[in-house]
Amino acid sequence: MKRWLWILGGLLIVGLVFATKAYWEPQTAPEVVPEAPQVSHNIRVEILNGCGTGGVANKVGQKLRDFGIDVMTLGNAENFNFPETIVIDRMGKIEYARQVAYVLGTPNVIQQKTPDPFRIEEVTVIIGRDYRGLEIFK
Repeated sequence: MKRWLWILGGLLIVGLVFATKAYWEPQTAPEVVPEAPQVSHNIRVEILNGCGTGGVANKVGQKLRDFGIDVMTLGNAENFNFPETIVIDRMGKIEYARQVAYVLGTPNVIQQKTPDPFRIEEVTVIIGRDYRGLEIFK
């Protein structure tokens, strides 16, 4: 009789250990992958070469056109000393700038609204020396 009580007590203790272990272990939430933003096909973009490497603005422009983004202007920035690529919201439509930044694969988005009634570009991209690491070149 004592042997059965010992076995039953041991099984009860083992059961309690497993039950409390499952209760006290931290639960991991399923990994949530952020959804890619839907790219608006009517975003008007200006691309400026800020790294000094010839032809980079044209290459980036073509890649963005492949995504359906309307590239209006290609040119050079005021200097070639930009270490990182920057996406600038010019018209107060930050979501457009974020969409372009997502396509490029850069986290650098700023807002710089300028009161220019003749500006047609909503987003400006200044390509920095990090252009080889951009998502569109991978």
